[in-house]
Amino acid sequence: MESIVVGYDGSPPSRAAVDWAARRAARDDCRVEIVRVRTATPALDPGEDPDVVEAEMRVRDIAPHAEVTGLSVSGRMPGALIDAAAQADVLVIGIQRNHPIKAALKGWRSLRLAAQSGVPTVVVPEAWTPVDGGVLVGVDDDDSSNSAIARGAAEAVAEGLPLTLLHAWLMPVPSLEGPGALVAPHAENRRLHGAILEAARVVVVGAHPDLEVRTALVEDNPASALLTRAAHHSLLVIGTHRRGILEGAFIGSVGQDVLVEAAAPVFVVPLVSEVDQPGR
Repeated sequence: MESIVVGYDGSPPSRAAVDWAARRAARDDCRVEIVRVRTATPALDPGEDPDVVEAEMRVRDIAPHAEVTGLSVSGRMPGALIDAAAQADVLVIGIQRNHPIKAALKGWRSLRLAAQSGVPTVVVPEAWTPVDGGVLVGVDDDDSSNSAIARGAAEAVAEGLPLTLLHAWLMPVPSLEGPGALVAPHAENRRLHGAILEAARVVVVGAHPDLEVRTALVEDNPASALLTRAAHHSLLVIGTHRRGILEGAFIGSVGQDVLVEAAAPVFVVPLVSEVDQPGR
């Protein structure tokens, strides 16, 4: 049985996170735990914490038969919520999108959570509404997207929706001297990037022969390519190494833009070596 932890503080983004988790609980047999982290006041008994009670009621309204529990803890964010979700299969949090100043202040915790979480983390935008547009996965040119591809395929199968694998690329900028001045022609670069996408498609089809798999090879900035299509999908899945400047505030330049601006929930999946597979 899948275990889902939802970070909740009574804010509109956290309500969206609860609603996303509730819909998943209505679809699958899973446990949902509401976690309220209180940073300025002592933790309350879950039955006495109004935020926890409110969130539990929201889940039961959408998924009456779901197993729902609550937890109120004292601590600092994001560490306290990350610790509370350490044994979960999925952590779900909300974010306020398209407000650069607010995102820099209030969204900081959501971005840090997604960056530092050791379990797959779903970041749900405040204004999210369900759509049946399929699952979109960003395919990178290294192994950081392997786990994301596997997770995206599993999500598409569970939802009965098509899977789209997207790989974006740009022509490298040649230097004026040295070996870097030799840049492969456009057609050759496109062929090489197409091979990356095709390899990902072959892996998915081999694991899920009945799944409808679509591919999109796009000459564009990766963040722009993903954001353009995310609004028409029910879920966007990206991979991460959880390293570099991501560790402090955001998931690289692509991940930062995607998390703050995406209209669809974003599933951030660590490398397979860093996280157990779904259904562990």
